[in-house]
Amino acid sequence: MIADATMVRTDAGTTPHPSVTALRAVGLLGPTELLRAEPTDLSRAHGVWAVHLPDDRRVVVKSGAFTPPADGSTGSAQEGLGAELFVQRMARWCLPLQDAIPSPAAVDEEHGILVVEDLGAGHPASLALVSDTIGDEDAFFRLLGARVGAVHRATAGLPLPSARPPLVLHVLRTVERADSLGLALTTRDLIAFLRAQPALMAAAARLRTPAGRALVHHDLKWDNVAVAPGPSPVIVDWELAGAGDPAWDLGCLVAEHLLRGRSAAAGLPSTGRELVRGYGEAARISSRATGLFAERVALTAVLRLAQFALEVAERSEHGDEEQSHELAGLAIGHQDHLSALTEELRSCLAR
Repeated sequence: MIADATMVRTDAGTTPHPSVTALRAVGLLGPTELLRAEPTDLSRAHGVWAVHLPDDRRVVVKSGAFTPPADGSTGSAQEGLGAELFVQRMARWCLPLQDAIPSPAAVDEEHGILVVEDLGAGHPASLALVSDTIGDEDAFFRLLGARVGAVHRATAGLPLPSARPPLVLHVLRTVERADSLGLALTTRDLIAFLRAQPALMAAAARLRTPAGRALVHHDLKWDNVAVAPGPSPVIVDWELAGAGDPAWDLGCLVAEHLLRGRSAAAGLPSTGRELVRGYGEAARISSRATGLFAERVALTAVLRLAQFALEVAERSEHGDEEQSHELAGLAIGHQDHLSALTEELRSCLAR
């Protein structure tokens, strides 16, 4: 056991580590119990730690109550964790959602604490793909598509709180001054470049008006898909979740497959086609709506690639200009082949 893992130093002396405080508050750690290892800090807007419990379970502890943002405002922290807690509450009655998310070890909405089994931190799909440990990738992604489609079908039309709009839809507005967004110079230059592409601007304008409404994750990427035993896909980090356009979730996953191919002319790899087939089988989109939905998914995938470019430019202090422009070029290339991508998606979605 690691005694130091239960304490952290402050100006007032030593206090329990916030993950330990949260675990004790929900009864997963006794007053004198120690952790098996130092908590791994995964925090962003609120406290997130990967923890090894005394009973050998590995869990992720999320708490908005003990680690507010550096600026002292708990708004964004509570908003993100609140979305995750809302998803956990929905999963109690929504079986497709229950199948798609990690099993909770403890949920305390009053104190803003969520503890789930640790799958995402140690077993993301991004790592599994690189290490070639998934096995039958086509089957894995078909099941992932089916789980996302089943969640969308089960939650379609429900009165849910709205999800926050994606970053790329916010910045691709001519009325929004890039220098007012607090972004790095490299990012502002990239925004100007993207805004100079009429097709991208038209796509963003079109997608600002949702064509459907269901529970969406809004940040689906390989790092947010865990590989559970089976292997089975489990979706983690629902901090941006809320009511939104289902095409955005599927388009985000399609964009990940387009990144693997790196060629706009090549279309989707087999894993991408299986993902979309699985989605179509579970979502059961009507034949009349399939073409429109496929087009919106294709537009979303293109804009998601543009968002990747923005994130890469902003991630580094000076920005990775070469990689960000490569991603922007990939987005424009797929926009130029949009009709072919839309038809491929429509074919895979058709039942």
